[in-house]
Amino acid sequence: MRTWRRFTGPFLALAALAFLVAMVLIGAQPVHRQIALFEAKGVLTMAPDQIRRVEVGRGEERFVMVRTGEKSWATPEGHDIGPAASSHLSMAVQMMHTSGPANEITAAELAEADIAGFELDPPQLVARLYAEGATPVLVAHFGGRNPDGFLQYMRIDGDPRIFLMSRFVGQEWQEALNRSRPR
Repeated sequence: MRTWRRFTGPFLALAALAFLVAMVLIGAQPVHRQIALFEAKGVLTMAPDQIRRVEVGRGEERFVMVRTGEKSWATPEGHDIGPAASSHLSMAVQMMHTSGPANEITAAELAEADIAGFELDPPQLVARLYAEGATPVLVAHFGGRNPDGFLQYMRIDGDPRIFLMSRFVGQEWQEALNRSRPR
Protein backbone atom coordinates (compact mmCIF):
# COMPACT_ATOMS: atom_id res chain seq x y z
CA MET A 1 0.00 0.00 0.00
CA ARG A 2 2.83 2.37 0.81
CA THR A 3 4.46 1.72 -2.53
CA TRP A 4 1.31 2.71 -4.33
CA ARG A 5 1.10 6.05 -2.40
CA ARG A 6 4.71 6.79 -3.15
CA PHE A 7 4.06 6.63 -6.92
CA THR A 8 0.63 8.34 -6.97
CA GLY A 9 1.90 11.91 -6.58
CA PRO A 10 4.62 11.71 -9.26
CA PHE A 11 2.23 9.83 -11.59
CA LEU A 12 -0.44 12.57 -11.31
CA ALA A 13 2.16 15.27 -11.84
CA LEU A 14 3.46 13.47 -14.93
CA ALA A 15 -0.11 13.05 -16.27
CA ALA A 16 -0.80 16.78 -15.79
CA LEU A 17 2.44 17.69 -17.51
CA ALA A 18 1.65 15.33 -20.41
CA PHE A 19 -1.78 16.98 -20.75
CA LEU A 20 -0.21 20.47 -20.88
CA VAL A 21 2.36 19.35 -23.46
CA ALA A 22 -0.41 17.81 -25.58
CA MET A 23 -2.43 21.08 -25.44
CA VAL A 24 0.63 23.09 -26.52
CA LEU A 25 1.41 20.71 -29.40
CA ILE A 26 -2.17 20.54 -30.62
CA GLY A 27 -2.61 24.29 -30.22
CA ALA A 28 -6.33 24.08 -29.66
CA GLN A 29 -7.77 27.20 -28.08
CA PRO A 30 -11.10 27.18 -26.31
CA VAL A 31 -13.97 28.39 -28.45
CA HIS A 32 -16.50 30.75 -26.92
CA ARG A 33 -19.59 30.02 -28.95
CA GLN A 34 -21.72 32.40 -26.92
CA ILE A 35 -19.68 35.43 -28.04
CA ALA A 36 -20.80 36.94 -31.35
CA LEU A 37 -18.16 38.48 -33.57
CA PHE A 38 -18.65 42.18 -34.33
CA GLU A 39 -19.77 43.08 -37.83
CA ALA A 40 -20.23 46.71 -38.87
CA LYS A 41 -23.73 47.15 -40.28
CA GLY A 42 -23.86 50.90 -40.79
CA VAL A 43 -24.65 52.81 -43.96
CA LEU A 44 -21.00 53.91 -44.30
CA THR A 45 -19.29 50.89 -45.82
CA MET A 46 -15.71 52.17 -45.69
CA ALA A 47 -13.63 52.40 -42.54
CA PRO A 48 -14.33 55.61 -40.61
CA ASP A 49 -10.66 56.60 -40.54
CA GLN A 50 -10.77 56.90 -44.35
CA ILE A 51 -13.13 59.87 -44.05
CA ARG A 52 -10.95 62.95 -44.58
CA ARG A 53 -13.53 65.76 -44.71
CA VAL A 54 -17.04 66.29 -43.39
CA GLU A 55 -19.62 68.97 -44.19
CA VAL A 56 -22.43 69.33 -41.69
CA GLY A 57 -25.32 71.67 -42.32
CA ARG A 58 -28.66 72.78 -41.00
CA GLY A 59 -30.69 75.16 -43.12
CA GLU A 60 -28.27 77.80 -44.40
CA GLU A 61 -25.59 76.92 -41.81
CA ARG A 62 -22.68 74.93 -43.20
CA PHE A 63 -19.53 73.83 -41.42
CA VAL A 64 -16.63 72.02 -43.06
CA MET A 65 -14.14 70.04 -40.99
CA VAL A 66 -11.05 68.17 -42.14
CA ARG A 67 -9.38 65.33 -40.30
CA THR A 68 -6.02 66.26 -38.80
CA GLY A 69 -5.46 63.10 -36.74
CA GLU A 70 -7.13 59.92 -35.62
CA LYS A 71 -9.74 61.79 -33.57
CA SER A 72 -8.94 65.42 -34.24
CA TRP A 73 -10.53 67.78 -36.72
CA ALA A 74 -9.98 71.37 -37.85
CA THR A 75 -11.47 73.91 -40.24
CA PRO A 76 -10.06 73.90 -43.79
CA GLU A 77 -8.07 77.00 -42.76
CA GLY A 78 -6.36 74.94 -40.06
CA HIS A 79 -8.19 76.20 -36.95
CA ASP A 80 -8.64 73.40 -34.43
CA ILE A 81 -12.32 72.89 -33.56
CA GLY A 82 -11.51 71.68 -30.06
CA PRO A 83 -11.57 68.32 -28.34
CA ALA A 84 -15.31 68.25 -27.60
CA ALA A 85 -16.37 68.98 -31.19
CA SER A 86 -13.69 66.60 -32.53
CA SER A 87 -14.88 63.84 -30.21
CA HIS A 88 -18.51 64.22 -31.30
CA LEU A 89 -17.56 64.41 -34.96
CA SER A 90 -15.36 61.30 -34.76
CA MET A 91 -18.13 59.44 -32.93
CA ALA A 92 -20.72 60.55 -35.51
CA VAL A 93 -18.59 59.21 -38.37
CA GLN A 94 -17.94 55.99 -36.43
CA MET A 95 -21.66 55.50 -35.79
CA MET A 96 -22.42 55.82 -39.50
CA HIS A 97 -20.14 52.82 -39.98
CA THR A 98 -21.14 50.67 -37.00
CA SER A 99 -24.80 51.47 -36.28
CA GLY A 100 -27.13 49.84 -38.73
CA PRO A 101 -30.68 50.95 -39.41
CA ALA A 102 -33.30 49.62 -37.02
CA ASN A 103 -35.73 49.46 -39.92
CA GLU A 104 -36.18 50.71 -43.44
CA ILE A 105 -39.09 51.91 -45.47
CA THR A 106 -38.91 50.65 -49.05
CA ALA A 107 -39.67 52.70 -52.16
CA ALA A 108 -42.90 50.72 -52.65
CA GLU A 109 -44.04 51.53 -49.11
CA LEU A 110 -43.13 55.18 -49.58
CA ALA A 111 -45.34 55.44 -52.68
CA GLU A 112 -48.38 55.00 -50.45
CA ALA A 113 -47.14 56.95 -47.42
CA ASP A 114 -47.44 60.58 -46.38
CA ILE A 115 -43.74 61.43 -46.21
CA ALA A 116 -44.23 64.93 -44.79
CA GLY A 117 -44.22 63.40 -41.29
CA PHE A 118 -40.64 62.25 -41.79
CA GLU A 119 -39.44 65.89 -41.81
CA LEU A 120 -36.94 65.20 -44.57
CA ASP A 121 -38.02 68.01 -46.91
CA PRO A 122 -36.21 70.07 -45.85
CA PRO A 123 -34.07 67.88 -43.60
CA GLN A 124 -33.21 68.93 -40.07
CA LEU A 125 -29.53 68.19 -40.69
CA VAL A 126 -27.34 67.07 -43.60
CA ALA A 127 -23.98 65.32 -43.25
CA ARG A 128 -21.66 64.90 -46.24
CA LEU A 129 -18.71 62.56 -45.81
CA TYR A 130 -15.71 62.65 -48.13
CA ALA A 131 -12.74 60.34 -48.50
CA GLU A 132 -10.18 61.59 -51.03
CA GLY A 133 -11.58 63.74 -53.80
CA ALA A 134 -14.41 66.19 -54.33
CA THR A 135 -17.28 63.71 -54.51
CA PRO A 136 -18.90 62.67 -51.21
CA VAL A 137 -18.92 58.96 -50.40
CA LEU A 138 -22.09 59.40 -48.35
CA VAL A 139 -24.69 62.13 -47.96
CA ALA A 140 -27.15 61.58 -45.11
CA HIS A 141 -30.28 63.69 -44.54
CA PHE A 142 -31.65 63.47 -41.01
CA GLY A 143 -35.33 64.15 -40.45
CA GLY A 144 -37.68 63.98 -37.52
CA ARG A 145 -38.08 61.24 -34.95
CA ASN A 146 -40.58 58.43 -35.13
CA PRO A 147 -43.70 58.65 -32.92
CA ASP A 148 -41.96 56.81 -30.04
CA GLY A 149 -39.03 59.23 -30.19
CA PHE A 150 -36.41 56.48 -30.10
CA LEU A 151 -35.61 56.43 -33.82
CA GLN A 152 -34.92 59.12 -36.39
CA TYR A 153 -35.74 59.12 -40.10
CA MET A 154 -32.74 59.30 -42.42
CA ARG A 155 -32.42 59.37 -46.20
CA ILE A 156 -29.21 58.63 -48.13
CA ASP A 157 -28.56 60.29 -51.50
CA GLY A 158 -28.95 57.76 -54.29
CA ASP A 159 -31.01 55.33 -52.20
CA PRO A 160 -34.81 55.27 -52.60
CA ARG A 161 -35.37 53.95 -49.06
CA ILE A 162 -35.83 55.86 -45.83
CA PHE A 163 -34.02 54.41 -42.84
CA LEU A 164 -34.99 54.47 -39.21
CA MET A 165 -31.78 55.02 -37.24
CA SER A 166 -31.17 55.25 -33.53
CA ARG A 167 -31.75 58.84 -32.48
CA PHE A 168 -28.26 58.82 -30.96
CA VAL A 169 -26.72 58.86 -34.45
CA GLY A 170 -28.45 62.12 -35.35
CA GLN A 171 -27.73 63.57 -31.89
CA GLU A 172 -23.97 63.03 -32.37
CA TRP A 173 -24.10 64.96 -35.65
CA GLN A 174 -26.14 67.68 -33.95
CA GLU A 175 -23.62 67.96 -31.11
CA ALA A 176 -20.72 68.06 -33.58
CA LEU A 177 -22.45 70.91 -35.42
CA ASN A 178 -23.32 72.81 -32.23
CA ARG A 179 -19.80 72.55 -30.82
CA SER A 180 -18.09 73.42 -34.12
CA ARG A 181 -19.66 76.87 -34.32
CA PRO A 182 -17.32 79.79 -33.83
CA ARG A 183 -17.73 81.31 -30.40
